[in-house]
Amino acid sequence: MKKFNKHLPSRLFYELWQSPTLMTWGSFLTKTLSLIVILPLILTRFSVEEISLWYLFSTIIGLQLLIDIGFSPTFSRVIAYAMGGAEVEDLRRPNGQSSGKTNWQTLELICSSMHTIYFKLSILWFVMLASLGSLSLIKPISIVSDISSAWCAWVFIIITSTISLHGNIYHSYLQGINQIALLRRWEILFSLGKIFTSFVILLSGGGLLSLVIANQAWQIMNVFRNKLLTAFVEGGRFKTFKKIKQNREVLKAVWPSTWRSGMGIFMSYGLVQVSGIIYAQLGNASSVASYLLGLRLIQAISVFSQAPFYSKLPIFSRLFAEGKKTELMKRAKKGMCISYWSYVVGFILLGVTGKPLFDYIGSNADFPMPLLWNLLGLAFFTERYGAMHIQLYSLSNDIIWHIANGITGLIYIITSLILFKYIEIYAFPVGVLTGYIGFYSWYSAIHSYKEFSLKFFTFEKGAVIIPFNILLMYNILRLILK
Repeated sequence: MKKFNKHLPSRLFYELWQSPTLMTWGSFLTKTLSLIVILPLILTRFSVEEISLWYLFSTIIGLQLLIDIGFSPTFSRVIAYAMGGAEVEDLRRPNGQSSGKTNWQTLELICSSMHTIYFKLSILWFVMLASLGSLSLIKPISIVSDISSAWCAWVFIIITSTISLHGNIYHSYLQGINQIALLRRWEILFSLGKIFTSFVILLSGGGLLSLVIANQAWQIMNVFRNKLLTAFVEGGRFKTFKKIKQNREVLKAVWPSTWRSGMGIFMSYGLVQVSGIIYAQLGNASSVASYLLGLRLIQAISVFSQAPFYSKLPIFSRLFAEGKKTELMKRAKKGMCISYWSYVVGFILLGVTGKPLFDYIGSNADFPMPLLWNLLGLAFFTERYGAMHIQLYSLSNDIIWHIANGITGLIYIITSLILFKYIEIYAFPVGVLTGYIGFYSWYSAIHSYKEFSLKFFTFEKGAVIIPFNILLMYNILRLILK
């Protein structure tokens, strides 16, 4: 009989505590907890018009990804390259020529460039929210009972969202130096604080304005938290970096990847989000609330499922820069497999329990109809497949997002416009699914397979094939049993 190792529990706890994947899951779980704790209160205490406006606010805030243009993931990637020893001239496409030791000079040039770029982006975002954002909210706000409070909430969102965008500097740095576990642990604590604050406000009879102020105040605290963290990690080197003007060589290295990433994000995620804003101008409050709620729920599942793969991107980037492709493929395949299963389990669980739970709590908004939910589920699963392969290929810093998402977005727009007259709200998920199956997923995968010399069945039999078939069978059974 083996002797019990008294140090094993503490060592196991330490490994779990330092795990980027588990901490990312923990962060996503606490955000998902908001759906369990806060969503029922919103659905039962807000009118359907307020529910629709609440999710419209969330949709517009989510468009912050578009004004980022793709700088955040690109900066995280090149910071990881610098951590692997890359020189500025190697940032465009490193391929095993890095030393493996942190290049602090390159890192300082990257960070100083981030400060200048995000200052300009924040000003642009403020102007866009104040103008285009306000115009898109005229109709939705006009039908709520307290119009003045709704506009006050929007003004507060404009200010805080601008500050939050500028805070991407610290978030990108922490991710790039692979402080994922640390970042996620703090996100867990702050998410719990946000949930508790929202819970108390809703229970005490607070309205839309109070809830917006509470949620956005926590966003600002997130920024200052990340700023403090950057001052402590890696011996506090970040606070010693000179905030000079953006470096031309760094900009030349990141811009080709950035604009392609930004175009890709706009033509995929952006268009799906914009569809909710457009539908809010055309549909009634009840159908808009159901559609926006369905989008929010399916995106929560999608984001949760990303943890096993996306939390390892800084490590993947470093392994690529060091030329360790065999180890990279092994880790990437494992992350993809867990990600697919996480998505399928979450989607099926919510699909089975969603409507009964909504009926039980007496929700003022309906859970999406089975066909709408199934279409959204299939669309976002195919997006996950393509997105992870495109992220894998992007490790080479050869960004094809603008092509993949550009053509996909055109397919989505054309399909949705043609079908909206006939099937109305279903035109949006059908358009998304058509775009992803018709181009995005296979185009992204082909580049990934070619870059790393992969064969579809050999690689995917342990990754996507089984989860996809389970998802497909569930959707077929769901429609038959309906």
